[in-house]
Amino acid sequence: MTSRKCFWVVIQIFLVLILSNVSANSSDNEKTEPDYKWFVSIYGGPRTEENLAEIATLNADYSDGNYVAVGALAREIYQYKQWLSFELEGQVGKHFGSDNDHWELVGLVLGRWHPFPWDKYIDTSFAMGGGLSYYSDISETELKRDKHAQHLLGYLAFEFTFGFPQYPRWDLMLRIHHRSGAKGIIGQSVSNYLCVGLKFAF
Repeated sequence: MTSRKCFWVVIQIFLVLILSNVSANSSDNEKTEPDYKWFVSIYGGPRTEENLAEIATLNADYSDGNYVAVGALAREIYQYKQWLSFELEGQVGKHFGSDNDHWELVGLVLGRWHPFPWDKYIDTSFAMGGGLSYYSDISETELKRDKHAQHLLGYLAFEFTFGFPQYPRWDLMLRIHHRSGAKGIIGQSVSNYLCVGLKFAF
């Protein structure tokens, strides 16, 4: 994904969030659920050779036979009114499949946007964040893409959560689990996974 495409994707996401907040009544946007600060997530999904733009537009292929399963613990560290919050998250992941068999450790910071116009029906949030990803072994699939593949690379997450307001502790989550060298700043090669899972707040 080129820097220009990435820039426009981010701009479009923020425009959608801002417009959704303007169109919603401010009283409807105020959350009434308890103020949970900790979150446990379990998610997993298949790997794709495609880039982030193709994943976002549902044009990616997931048939290479490699998967990831992740357990994550997050803590909210800051909240601005009912709109925006920030979280620290740590992950332990297991990669398995036709080419890969290794562990992954991730640490990242997430920013989460909370108000959407339909929250009284389906409570929704959008989060994006970045950090570092460490593989216990060099990934065979990353090595095929680049001979300089390495253990440590950058990490990005793009996540939507969906839940029923009457069950505020539980959410269904959809996350893009992305690992790359940030255009060579950190390293080389890339891996993308489209994942689904559950998030529990406490």
